Amino acid sequence: MAVVAERIVDGGMLHLIKQWLKAPVIGEDASGVKKTVGGGKANRKGTPQGGVISPLLANCYLHILDRIGQRQHLKGKLKAHLVRYADDFVVLCRQDVQEPLKVVRHVLERLGLSLNEAKTQVVDATEASFDFLGFSIRMRRGLRTGKPYPHVRPSDKSLRKIKTKLTALTGRELTPSALEKIVGNVNRSLSGWANYFHYRNSTQVMEKVKTHAEQRLRRHLMKRHKVKDRGIGEGRFPSVDLYRRYGLYNVPTAAGWRSAHALA
Repeated sequence: MAVVAERIVDGGMLHLIKQWLKAPVIGEDASGVKKTVGGGKANRKGTPQGGVISPLLANCYLHILDRIGQRQHLKGKLKAHLVRYADDFVVLCRQDVQEPLKVVRHVLERLGLSLNEAKTQVVDATEASFDFLGFSIRMRRGLRTGKPYPHVRPSDKSLRKIKTKLTALTGRELTPSALEKIVGNVNRSLSGWANYFHYRNSTQVMEKVKTHAEQRLRRHLMKRHKVKDRGIGEGRFPSVDLYRRYGLYNVPTAAGWRSAHALA
């Protein structure tokens, strides 16, 4: 609340935020009886898990970490660059890793926080990839010049999630629903996913998502029209018709950043 109050002076708004922080977290026990499992008026630590304001409050509080890093010139002294989004962050190190990690731990401890050890790891990005905000990142070398460049693509987990979502949106049990509604739901998920992940080296993953979307809509149409043979289904519902006739969102497959390979 002290950090929020640095920028907000409206008492009513501060009171509302405090109510958010004090909101009880309701769960169920083994017998199905609802009870408070966290939060509440006595709570003096943390934010409601899954609360709509939790990422914003985490971002405000961890701004102190950014501020200390700038004041102490960590980027220049330790050759370490902090990249943060709410409570997720990576520290990119050119040389030593242990000293920047030690500094981050110290600052977080002073803030009453601790690293999630299960998710904290040290990765040599020239040898392996790491995931951050849904993307998989690692250093590679250009095939033509041999120069290193950051290879950024949607992570395998992100790909699995959108495929699972598309499968659920085109399930057999939805055939009684209006086709326009089915396609509309698919398009909203596809366009939102593509707008976020269409970046850098995303071509191959985008092609996989596009192919999966076509297959799922085609299979859904086959169920609607009782077409069992896959070959007949592909002939009756070709890809071009999925876009022109049924209005499927056309996932972009060109490189999200064309210069990613050109510069390498």
